[in-house]
Amino acid sequence: MGSVDKGNHHLSSCFREAEDSTSNGFEKRDLPSDICLSPAHRVLIALRESVMLRTNVNILYQGDLNKLKEAELAPIAILFSGGLDSMILAALLDQCLDSKWTIDLLNVSFDGQLAPDRVSSLAGLKELQRISPLRRWRLVEIDSNLANLKEESEHVMSLIYPSNTYMDLNIGIALWLAASGDGWVNGQDGDRYKHKSTSRVLLVGSGADEQCAGYGRHRTKYRVGGWVSLDEEMRLDVQRIWKRNMGRDDRCISDHGKEARFPFLDESVIRTLLEIPLWDIAKLDEPVGKGDKKILREVAKLLGLQEAAFLPKRAIQFGSRIARESNRKNFGSNRAANLASAGSVEVHKRNH
Repeated sequence: MGSVDKGNHHLSSCFREAEDSTSNGFEKRDLPSDICLSPAHRVLIALRESVMLRTNVNILYQGDLNKLKEAELAPIAILFSGGLDSMILAALLDQCLDSKWTIDLLNVSFDGQLAPDRVSSLAGLKELQRISPLRRWRLVEIDSNLANLKEESEHVMSLIYPSNTYMDLNIGIALWLAASGDGWVNGQDGDRYKHKSTSRVLLVGSGADEQCAGYGRHRTKYRVGGWVSLDEEMRLDVQRIWKRNMGRDDRCISDHGKEARFPFLDESVIRTLLEIPLWDIAKLDEPVGKGDKKILREVAKLLGLQEAAFLPKRAIQFGSRIARESNRKNFGSNRAANLASAGSVEVHKRNH
């Protein structure tokens, strides 16, 4: 495994050595002293440990490691938009995964190279190559068209059930296509070749927005009711994320034989974020792309992700432009869809 302390040697003076009880079987290790660490450093350490626990190749593959000797194989993939959350996960995975492995970055677009998530994924790839030039990063561009996905859409409806809105369907289709890993890769020589990711584990950034005030409604709650209202809304988001998102997302991803893993929802990460004052988590008086998810933007900077640290929030259904295509197909136009609050409208024809 690669060193988990890469780029953080300056923190060594803030670490104290501690020994866990011998009854739990853990060895002596260095533990951070909260007195010395900033809130962002504490979140970074918790997130790194979370990624490490979920991406140990020896545990994942056990006796099948002999099948992973080819340098081009990528045991772990990331649902990758090039946004703040997926960039943090990619940088942390790079620190936790042996440098001999390729990392697949799976990106979905319903508007070719013009979709916002495709644009940011290409920029994100360059930034990752800058901070870790020895790593083999493979951006898998998964392009699709909603008009060609009639049967697939019905199948995804059965996966997301009991969720049944157009928003759920759009998110489900985007996740389902991403988990297929079936797309195109731009080679170093300028050639473009077909590739299907064989990664068994897919890291997903779910939970970051809920815990770090990433949604527009968080800004509204803060503006109307201050810190108390914001805190209530964020706690509600975390309490209901399993019902709103997790079952839907997990079924869409596991349908392709991949296991979704959610580092931002690790208990230690949740606990660390809850211990930090809300005004250190977000600063919603500041503009979008700066004050929202403030603490994660600071984590990104600690990881050397200077450009990603200023990217605004963009949900997968909008970043991939599947929502726009769905609106035109089912409502006639984006304007008509907005007037009808399309995201919350139920899809009447369901295939259970």
